[in-house]
Amino acid sequence: MKLSSRDKAVHQKIFQMQCEICKSLGHPLRLQIVDRLNKGEASASELIAALDISKGSLSKHMSLLLNGGIVDSRHEGRRIFYRLTDPEIHKACAIMRSILYRRLKQGGKLALAIKPAEADQ
Repeated sequence: MKLSSRDKAVHQKIFQMQCEICKSLGHPLRLQIVDRLNKGEASASELIAALDISKGSLSKHMSLLLNGGIVDSRHEGRRIFYRLTDPEIHKACAIMRSILYRRLKQGGKLALAIKPAEADQ
């Protein structure tokens, strides 16, 4: 089936938007934030404590997630609360992790990938 010019333009726009979302998620800490926010709304201070990061680091990463449309924020007095804009975002990340776990396991690399991480502790 051949797409019309309009349909091609719509597809191109969707792919561009998808790229922006993927760029927003392109850091391990931002993926951890998404994983934490899947459990529910959290304040900035809760995220700082849960992820053991600085206020400045959280601010930088949250700015990218906000601009990417991954999270929303609300203010309650001086406190800022964050939540995922759509639970499907976490689901998409979980699917990708599942694919990566399978690849590591199939390649017999899971044990090798885990051992260096354990040695660092």
